[in-house]
Amino acid sequence: MSQRIAIVAATAKEVEPLLEYLKAEAEQQAFQTFKLHTLPIDLIFTGIGIMETTFRLMDYLSHHHPDTWIQAGIGGAFDHVLEMGKVYAIESEILVDFGAEDKDGRIMDQFELDWNDPDQFPYESGKLNCPHISDKISLPRATSMTTIHSHGFAPHIEQLRKSNYGQIENMEGAVFFYISLMKKIPFLSLRAISNYVEERNISNWNFDVAIKNLNDSLIEIIKNEKVLGNSH
Repeated sequence: MSQRIAIVAATAKEVEPLLEYLKAEAEQQAFQTFKLHTLPIDLIFTGIGIMETTFRLMDYLSHHHPDTWIQAGIGGAFDHVLEMGKVYAIESEILVDFGAEDKDGRIMDQFELDWNDPDQFPYESGKLNCPHISDKISLPRATSMTTIHSHGFAPHIEQLRKSNYGQIENMEGAVFFYISLMKKIPFLSLRAISNYVEERNISNWNFDVAIKNLNDSLIEIIKNEKVLGNSH
């Protein structure tokens, strides 16, 4: 029996090639709704940032329950070991800049402040981990951090890089991980590197390559129904 899959993206632009692919497939197969062979697919566009993402995901779940869902988006790399344009399966997320600012400007996080236990579900050592990455997914893995804003000020960038919170910066991932774990929905998260996190200079960013590679990987996964391993 086929699964119902939801694809979660902040913006339609990030999954535009997938949308065109599904439209073409639906037209060719005379489906009025998005289906790939027998696989029903929902597309959810959350908007940018944690507030809109929280609302859109919970609103969707109030009416639907996917068998699995995949978050797909682009992100900036703090770690220069990661390759521009390459797609990574995200192993873990953490919400940064949530806590209290100390007198030296350092942000004390929720665990240091004893607001939450770093080892109480859904956290493991203070991180939100994805247990569903299968060996069937032939993508390299990386860690990620969710921020309120994208960083472009060198001292703040260096501070975050030294903190080792995550290799990739995004603005929605921790919400997706948290809700998935709390609601017990099997999930994956894919991020393609659109830029390195440095002093803000968008002329160095490459959205086109990142989006193409992201969608190529996403289409391959859903086309072959290579979605989840046996961990769930």
